[in-house]
Amino acid sequence: MSTRKISALIENTAGLSALTRTMQRLSALQRLYVVCTPPDLARASRVVGDRDGVLVIAADNGAIAAKLKQLAPRLLKKLQNQRAKVTGIQVRVQVNKVTTATGMRSKKPPLPVDLIENLDALSNQVKDPGLRAALARFAARQRKSS
Repeated sequence: MSTRKISALIENTAGLSALTRTMQRLSALQRLYVVCTPPDLARASRVVGDRDGVLVIAADNGAIAAKLKQLAPRLLKKLQNQRAKVTGIQVRVQVNKVTTATGMRSKKPPLPVDLIENLDALSNQVKDPGLRAALARFAARQRKSS
């Protein structure tokens, strides 16, 4: 049995060869996109498609998408100057990384003990009952976490 390179096998399989050509085109467009886009925006977005000459870009959030939409005319000219066969740009918001509810809260360092005591003393001096109770609860929570 002769051994063949996997690339030859992929090229000889009709469905896989079309997929390979599409992925190669998207990869080339992504490289051009990174060259033509400001670095911060390029890190927060990526090329996800090419539909009839319209480059489809996915942005990690709405702010990045809004900035890319502003820059789209200049970006399109830069891409065309790089010989990319692109006639338009479409920007979509598509979150790249999924965060869990517990992963969203960052672990903050505990407050110093003397600051917690000052907050507790302040809660005894405040006249407003709502503020007094809030300060007391905050100081108690901080004591538990430290």
